[in-house]
Amino acid sequence: MLPQFELLKPASLEEACQFGYNLGNRARFYAGGTDVLVEMHKWQSKPGYLIDIKGLDELKGIHYSPEKGLKIGALTTHHELEVMPLIKEKYPVLLDGISRIGSVQIRQRGTIGGNICTALPSADSVSPLLVLDARVTIRGLAGQREVPLEDFFVAPRQTVLEQGEILSYILVPPATRYSGAAYLKFTRRKAMDLALLGVAVYLECEPDLVRCQQARIALTTAGPTPLRARQAESYLKGKDITDSVLQQAGVIAAAEAKPRTSWRSTAEYRQELLKVLLPRAAQIAYARLKSEG
Repeated sequence: MLPQFELLKPASLEEACQFGYNLGNRARFYAGGTDVLVEMHKWQSKPGYLIDIKGLDELKGIHYSPEKGLKIGALTTHHELEVMPLIKEKYPVLLDGISRIGSVQIRQRGTIGGNICTALPSADSVSPLLVLDARVTIRGLAGQREVPLEDFFVAPRQTVLEQGEILSYILVPPATRYSGAAYLKFTRRKAMDLALLGVAVYLECEPDLVRCQQARIALTTAGPTPLRARQAESYLKGKDITDSVLQQAGVIAAAEAKPRTSWRSTAEYRQELLKVLLPRAAQIAYARLKSEG
């Protein structure tokens, strides 16, 4: 049974922002519902109002150009991205992440905007987007602003969204030549499960396809929010991509990670796992880089 609430269906994005601004903490935005309805069924959340935004055309659509890259409407479902040939061809690391979210049914309903706005460190779409250097556009009554995805998260379940603001689009730069990226998710079982740990790695090499020119590493369930492993990234830049170098990057990332101990895993296990998972993800990223180069 759900707590009692009133459902509001705004006719436009501006009206949705107005509802959110006026109602504040008494309301929650509702799209796919794969998080908010679960919380309400458990009585963990009892909003007096649900603002149904899933019909708003302003938040829909997937657009791509080689010059500007990818623009994803916040209401795009994981399944829509999962079956899109463009994603597999140009952004396979994003496919790595969204294809591991929940079940087929969840991916049919859940939206990429919702997965981001839930602001959990276990969100599988976020680490791939972080290494792709994604940004998000935010709409509110004061207008529109753009924020690097890395700066979007404040704390678990907390973002920079202000009262009445809605994440509208995710912006991903175009793929760079001599680059590759991959995401690996480690779970307790080979079935629908949250990540004990996830690692996304982006590598960009010089034309020789040996020396690392740019690296980005993002971690899932390794801190209070999705985070970048900056020290490990700096270590990789300028070095030849070898097994020993990638292993050392894993050691460095494990030291800068901030995992917690929970009933699912200890912090120490997650750090040891990171030393193994990061080199594996990097090897896949490097193989993709060489196949494109």
